[in-house]
Amino acid sequence: MKIYITMTGMSRWAEINSFWAALRHHEYIPDKIYLFETERRAGDAAELIECFKLLLAEYGAKNTPIVEVQIVEGDFTLSGRKVFEVLEKEKALGNEIAIDITPGRRAVISSALMAAWKHEIDHIFYLYLDDFRRPDNPYPMIPFHFQHFVDLKKEVWR
Repeated sequence: MKIYITMTGMSRWAEINSFWAALRHHEYIPDKIYLFETERRAGDAAELIECFKLLLAEYGAKNTPIVEVQIVEGDFTLSGRKVFEVLEKEKALGNEIAIDITPGRRAVISSALMAAWKHEIDHIFYLYLDDFRRPDNPYPMIPFHFQHFVDLKKEVWR
């Protein structure tokens, strides 16, 4: 099974566009998604889930479970532990795991990266833009030469 892990952040478009890039460029169509959401961004979760479902349907995936996990933005220990537990559980099942670090807050992402390193997960996706004049637009509406979608695991941790 393919597992995709993401989290709420400052911009819904960062989450949506990065997921879209994973589907389009890496053909990473997950069988299950974990959405880690902070209390301040919990309201974004319903909208994100709807967008994820629409995108998944376009790539032929229907009824992909999306598991919401509550985390506390300022509690890095607890947040890291929750990410760690999910990674540990899914890795023990032999699943292929991708974590998307594009949208998350630095401290939460740092905890997630430490957990990812320990569990030797398969992909660490990151979408960055050279030009921030259009960050809150759908993925195809941002010129592709401004976008770089990378799998840090493959590019950095070879």
